[in-house]
Amino acid sequence: MFLLPKGTPLYENIAAAKIKLPEMLDKLKSGGFTGYLNFLFPSSNGILFYEGGKLISALHEREKSRLSGFEAIAELCNQILSGGGSLSVYRLSKDLVMGLHALLHGEVLYKGQELKLIDIKGLLEKMKVCQLNGCLRIYTEDRSALIFYKEGAPLGFFHDGSNDIETSASESQKIAGLPGAKIDVLSTKSADELMLYDLLEMVNIGKIWESNKIRHAAQMEQLTREAQERDSKQQDEILRELEDDLKEVAVAYMGKVGRTLVDKELNEQGGRNALLDADKVAKFLAGVEKSSKLLTSLSKLKEMSDLMKNEILARVNG
Repeated sequence: MFLLPKGTPLYENIAAAKIKLPEMLDKLKSGGFTGYLNFLFPSSNGILFYEGGKLISALHEREKSRLSGFEAIAELCNQILSGGGSLSVYRLSKDLVMGLHALLHGEVLYKGQELKLIDIKGLLEKMKVCQLNGCLRIYTEDRSALIFYKEGAPLGFFHDGSNDIETSASESQKIAGLPGAKIDVLSTKSADELMLYDLLEMVNIGKIWESNKIRHAAQMEQLTREAQERDSKQQDEILRELEDDLKEVAVAYMGKVGRTLVDKELNEQGGRNALLDADKVAKFLAGVEKSSKLLTSLSKLKEMSDLMKNEILARVNG
């Protein structure tokens, strides 16, 4: 996305996830807003242009992919609901909005033409005669400048590093004089013609928002469910291994009968999941001690019980 003039900021860098897009767009419509909304997400960005309260353009870019109109709005809804990203809103003149519209959507008259091969005076005279509405972009690999036109007359100049339109052409002339400088010329409809186009009237943004909201909620529910299933499987594996280790401890102190004894006491408490409950663990250990009194000495019994207790605490709380 090209660097755009900031104009007069209404909001800057607010969390995109905090807004409800249909409500914000309706508010800008009722206020007769002219300017643009700039959405910045971790791996994409979107621009919405307004002219006199009408949404005349929607654009969403991700790497080499570009969406416009309905598709761009749908993807913006999806990105906002996914969280992350920021929103800035800038007020501009309607003539400048027209020029930016040409920059992003306009008909390409010249593309990537080297300045040294072009009769620039002749080109500018042709633009004046044709009363061009649009934008002229001069650029190199690391510098760029924009000149916006209305009916063939320059409205102002904008270059990378500036925040608004300037009246001086000096910086644009410097960039034009750099080695390898190229030029693009793009035209668009007049501001009055653009005013006839309103996405808010053509697209049910509220319906798109709600549809994406439902789909996003379903996706989040699915992800939560999958995470819970993974956690459950992991927990089951931990408890199974813990149960086997407790049986090995019992066998070490009481012989083969120790395995049966652990099975019996765990079943009394509802199975291996009882090892997650402190009260049931206490009852399990008390049951093991009681059943083992005739099978080993009191000192060995206490040693075995402490070992089991520590093993449970380390696995369950670790």
